[in-house]
Amino acid sequence: MDKFIKTIRIATRSLMQHKLRSFLSVLGIVCGVMAVLSMISIGEGAKQEVVQQIEQLGTRNIYLKAVNLTSDQRQKARERLSTGLTHLDVKRILTGCRDVHLAAALKEITATVADTPGEISPQVVAASASYGEIQNLVLSRGRFIGALDALQKNMVCVLGDDVAEGMGAQGKPGQYVRIENHLFRVVGVLNRFHRKESKAGAIAVRNYNEMIFIPLGTESNLVRPASREQRSSDQGLSEVVIQVHRTDQVLSTAKIVDRIVQVTHNNVKDYQMIIPRELLQQARKTQRTFNIVLGAIAGVSLLVGGIGIMNIMLATVTERIREIGIRRAVGANRNNIITQFLVEAVILTFTGGLIGIAAGIGAVAAIATLSGWYIAITPWAIAAPLVMSILAGIFFGLYPAVQAARMDPVAALRHE
Repeated sequence: MDKFIKTIRIATRSLMQHKLRSFLSVLGIVCGVMAVLSMISIGEGAKQEVVQQIEQLGTRNIYLKAVNLTSDQRQKARERLSTGLTHLDVKRILTGCRDVHLAAALKEITATVADTPGEISPQVVAASASYGEIQNLVLSRGRFIGALDALQKNMVCVLGDDVAEGMGAQGKPGQYVRIENHLFRVVGVLNRFHRKESKAGAIAVRNYNEMIFIPLGTESNLVRPASREQRSSDQGLSEVVIQVHRTDQVLSTAKIVDRIVQVTHNNVKDYQMIIPRELLQQARKTQRTFNIVLGAIAGVSLLVGGIGIMNIMLATVTERIREIGIRRAVGANRNNIITQFLVEAVILTFTGGLIGIAAGIGAVAAIATLSGWYIAITPWAIAAPLVMSILAGIFFGLYPAVQAARMDPVAALRHE
């Protein structure tokens, strides 16, 4: 142990005698470590954003979303007696799947809302009473739509946080909101919903802050007279959300639900099934591959930096032939010489790694500020490039160290 500590002191003293060369030799390692840390942090940030956005959809949930058909597709659907997603689908799913815990329907309504601020255009939706429970909607005041509201077609509504705030005193429970030509009594206000922007692709998390919920069934009162005939046969739903008891039942239940809806729709594919748990697994798998590719690309910088270290060490060996000869003459063996030069290489790359980590954290912070991306610096993002820099020092420092140890001590002492 004492010999190793002595070797470290000798190596450190030697590096201090060549400060400028030592500094220049680690620039490649600094850039490599900075690149690896930045790439991993950017990739991890992107993964966490996607995962959080998908998890907001609910990993126990299955979504059936109505598909916008072309005129030809609608005609073929009518010929096969399919009218899109309807309440019949919900009933058959609830009775046909024992693992289904809850099911809720949602229908988007085109309606004008009075007394809302100009910067907000509330989306009016008719929803089942169980929709709030499935989506874990938290209320800051009042209550959500109840089963009795839907049954009696009560003219009540629940406001999103932005809508209630924009309406001021009129957006409080007990007040009335005019939707089209009808007054709806406010019975609840949703708590502020922190929504992740959609990057999952297949389905987006709804912005509940700018939504108004009314009981499913009361939307028929909002149909304008001019278009009542056109919409009289339109019983279609925009979305059906199914929640199972446990996450491990999602995929098996999804197959049953898909089969039930196919039979109900006479094999017309006028709906889309989205399974957040499946999306989550795919996102994690894709991100792992993405991280490996990014790490490999950034690792090239470390490779270049390691080659630079090797070249510097070879030049150092050539300049210190006489010093090597003196060390051999006073009792140092080949292993001592190899250890000394390896320690020098590792000190260089480790120092470069520390500088690169500091520079990488600064670079990541700058990227996050300028681009607005979400970037996550994890312990793995710091440890991986640091370990890689140490390994680069050992790998690229080994050849110069062996070359130094193989020198003939007598010839080395005679060298001028």
